[in-house]
Amino acid sequence: MNPKLIEEAWYRGKLTFKLHASQRKINATFALIKGQLFVANCSRQLGKSYWAVCKAIETALQIPGAQIRYGAAFHGDLMEYIIPAFNKVMEDCPASIKAVYKSTGTAFEFPNGSRIKLVGLDKNPDGLRGNTLDLIILDECGFVANLDYIYKSVIIPATTHRPNAKIIMISTPPKTPAHPFMDYALRAQEEGSYSIFTIYDNPMITESTIQRLMKESGGETSTFWRREYLCEFVTDSDLQIIPEWEDKYVVDIEPDEYYKYYHRYVGMDLGTKDYTACIFGYYDFKRASLVIQDEFKMNGPEMNTLMLVGAIKSRELELWGEIQPFRRISDNNNLHLIQDMQSIHSLNFIPTNKESLEAMINEVRLMVQAGQILVNPRCKSLIGCLKYGVWDTNKKQFARSNTYGHFDHLAALIYLVRNLAKHSNPIPADHGHDFTKSWVGHISTQHSKNANTIHKALIPNTIRKR
Repeated sequence: MNPKLIEEAWYRGKLTFKLHASQRKINATFALIKGQLFVANCSRQLGKSYWAVCKAIETALQIPGAQIRYGAAFHGDLMEYIIPAFNKVMEDCPASIKAVYKSTGTAFEFPNGSRIKLVGLDKNPDGLRGNTLDLIILDECGFVANLDYIYKSVIIPATTHRPNAKIIMISTPPKTPAHPFMDYALRAQEEGSYSIFTIYDNPMITESTIQRLMKESGGETSTFWRREYLCEFVTDSDLQIIPEWEDKYVVDIEPDEYYKYYHRYVGMDLGTKDYTACIFGYYDFKRASLVIQDEFKMNGPEMNTLMLVGAIKSRELELWGEIQPFRRISDNNNLHLIQDMQSIHSLNFIPTNKESLEAMINEVRLMVQAGQILVNPRCKSLIGCLKYGVWDTNKKQFARSNTYGHFDHLAALIYLVRNLAKHSNPIPADHGHDFTKSWVGHISTQHSKNANTIHKALIPNTIRKR
């Protein structure tokens, strides 16, 4: 490109000339949004961060005194690729308008008073705060642990006096869809402020490279390939707690003739920081299947014993009428609360034995694999936990999710399964037997035999012979 045209583009704050075809499509979608939020779901190596850096610099040049925040998921990302991207973009920037990097404040400051502050969100989640911000960029926000808090409690208040301020979320999908990034992506789709670009949209990559990456990623059906390169919201199979779960197990079961006999169960995971989660169901002895009928959750800090007991009793009455549960099972982390529920409110829970988390989970996995756990569609939290629940990176405990907490409904299911009385047949042996007809028939037959015996005993043989 002609050096004079490049210089003119810089003075006008128009850096589109630096973008490849897909980056220009991201730019075009962004230019059309009417609301504040813009979400771009992009494949690895598409150049999404380069586009975001260009957009930050454009805003700084076009609005004198602009205040811009650029948040990276991890502090280490700033030095590794964000600052190098800024330096790369500004290689041909005229010296008179070029930003100066201030390492003490981790910011780029422009001669017109504009400032782009860089923040590593893992170390400084509140670092995006500011008065009258003009642009906020969240890079790789699918890997920001507390994205919902940052958006609602930090970013939105900072735009109070800037209704036209834009918020950009740009990322590859997270390891589990149980992450707020998917919620924001769905919202942006509805609002027409969403872009998705897979590896096939990258003009910098050849077909042979695509085939090589696909093979090294485990093939076209692998979770890694679908997530990292096709931008699908799928759960990482290596971290998934219940990888055997399938949507076909979400069913509304019609009660059969034995339903009134089946053992009812309540499973509970008590939470303080996390949710207190309860699930309700029965063991279908005929099908050898656990059927989960309903659920509820309470926020840990806001919960009290009276509220919890009332909610449990109300749900049991709604589902089962006067039939009492065969067992109520809870974790054993708050024995004091369990004792209060029993002594004060006459609601008995068995604190489960948690010998081995892995063994307990494996029992659930085997039942799921055999199609022996069925969940009513209304149990959205439990279904989400079964579908999206993942381990943390060390595989020692469950990961956390803004949507599903500590996957608490899954924990409640694990405790319940641990205490199922699978071999206890609740169906009476005389079910279906008509006592009235059977008893009358028995008396009639016996009466006939007795009458014949009496007749023979009382009447002489001579008379009988006549």
